Amino acid sequence: MSKEKKKLTDHDLQMMYFRIKEDVQWENNEGIITIIREQNHWIQRFLRKLSFHIPEKTYLELDEYGSFVFQQIDGKQSVYDIGKKLGEKYEEANEFLYNRLLLYLNHLEINESLIERI
Repeated sequence: MSKEKKKLTDHDLQMMYFRIKEDVQWENNEGIITIIREQNHWIQRFLRKLSFHIPEKTYLELDEYGSFVFQQIDGKQSVYDIGKKLGEKYEEANEFLYNRLLLYLNHLEINESLIERI
């Protein structure tokens, strides 16, 4: 038997909310979001003492789309609402809009640990 992927409905997207984690540091520079991460693990501090060039902070600059989406994540807007605003602002983003948006939000949640589902 083959497994069928469950297709998310508009209702599912309307019930899905994310918020930015409280400990995430970021700044907005003319609409472009930069994530600031402290490199403060004990190994990093130890290696700095041994004169290794490990920065105290790293910066991750999001692109225009990513910055727009990140600014919409407030725990009050659903994924459906965020996608609708994204599609209105960037018409070219409408192709596979929610598939790409969910992939991006999943990346921010799982891989980058910047947001959390509520």
